[in-house]
Amino acid sequence: MDKKQKYLLVITIGILILVTLFTSFLGGADVYDYTDVSKFFAGEYDAKIRTSHSYLYGIIHTPFVMILQNFFIFKITSIISLLLIIYSIYWMTKDERALWLMLLSPIVWYMAPWASPIQLSSLIFLWSWYFIKKYDSSTKNKDDKQGIKYLFYSGVLMGIAWAFWDAILFFIPLLIICFFYDKKLTHAIYFLLFILIGALPRFILDQILFGFAFFNTVRHIFASLALTFLGGFYEQGALWGVSNLILLIIFFPVFTYSLYKKKVFIENKKSIIFISLSIILLILNSQIRFVLLITPIIILITSKYLTKKKYIIQLIISLVLILLVLNPYILQIKFEIGDNDKGIEFSSFIKNINSLTLNEQFQRDIIKADLQEISGDYPDELFVVGNFPDDYRFLANIYFGDKIIEFVSIEDYKLNFEDPIVSKKEICTHTKIDSRRDFCFSVFIRKAFQDSTDYDSIKYGLSFEDNLDIEGFQLLKEYEKLNVFQINQTI
Repeated sequence: MDKKQKYLLVITIGILILVTLFTSFLGGADVYDYTDVSKFFAGEYDAKIRTSHSYLYGIIHTPFVMILQNFFIFKITSIISLLLIIYSIYWMTKDERALWLMLLSPIVWYMAPWASPIQLSSLIFLWSWYFIKKYDSSTKNKDDKQGIKYLFYSGVLMGIAWAFWDAILFFIPLLIICFFYDKKLTHAIYFLLFILIGALPRFILDQILFGFAFFNTVRHIFASLALTFLGGFYEQGALWGVSNLILLIIFFPVFTYSLYKKKVFIENKKSIIFISLSIILLILNSQIRFVLLITPIIILITSKYLTKKKYIIQLIISLVLILLVLNPYILQIKFEIGDNDKGIEFSSFIKNINSLTLNEQFQRDIIKADLQEISGDYPDELFVVGNFPDDYRFLANIYFGDKIIEFVSIEDYKLNFEDPIVSKKEICTHTKIDSRRDFCFSVFIRKAFQDSTDYDSIKYGLSFEDNLDIEGFQLLKEYEKLNVFQINQTI
């Protein structure tokens, strides 16, 4: 790499870092699942924790959240992980073109500000794939001893990636299908064992926290299946759709289709079959974030087959997409877009572009100020928060203070006095003959058995609306965004 290219590389990375650090955007889907965990174990989360994802990623950030009293560390982790992915691609190929293709991948710029384990897990997953390729080559050369060593590295890394990010679990069977169909069965068993060894930190943590080592694994599998095929336990709706699919596709490298050219396919058959199965999985769960997992592998394979013309075309198209991706992030350095408490990223920006507004004041800052006033006016109190089940979560996420005892979800408050079942999904057979029986498989979510909240002592409520959807609570005082309600003592 000549001096000019090195300067350009430093400038490009500098822009990526600056936009990431200065945008107010911290992530869309699942961002609270990780930031809440960090804050909870830092002793700063004044509510019950609610997450369906691995706690490990949140916990490793806890010391920094405790010291800094914010979530800035998540951006640092994201940038470091992405830069290591880019460097890994260069190390594996020794090809400057591959480095630039990865650095200028739109998915890298899209994911840079996100508080998410996907970046870290994608890095670890990349190395797991690298070593399973080494294993495959070794066993083809009849060097089983060396092959098992590489298999160990691959399996342990895969387990660590899964320990941080649950969705890896759905890609593991695809990798096994592609790389072990022509291998000894014992090798596949070894691989699964090595994965479990790598995932031990997750299992140990779940055992300590929940008394069941597979608590979050089981929880996430059922939640993902319900969301993909049944629209979720909370009727969130399916993730796939034409618009989501189009947005997903444009984040893949432009010449992904070249994987299926005869020469390329023959030389990389197993990896390409894995990528193909992964793409099918992504279509069923059309979330742009997941593209980061397989993009490095696609670039590693395709970069050496691209002509100079195709290479330049890919860079130009990537630069155009990067500008589009960065637009909402740059705007959110100074402005809040709309009134989404999580901020806006490319897909939501595109889908809602005609109705978006720019606000110079950030809602989070206004609500922080409201909470500071409320905690001074009503110190050492529990507040039931409505009118939506997770409104409490937003307040608990942004409030750093010790004057509010607990934010209580309106859902938990009502469940304390009603049926504890939150949501139930049932799948049944429907016999076609005059039979006496059908059988059903039922899964339900219920209020936690262990609940130390003193619901009877709750006197106050909070809502973003001018009413609180609980009988007996009356409006007491209005703040800029929040309203305080007090229970009628005669009820």
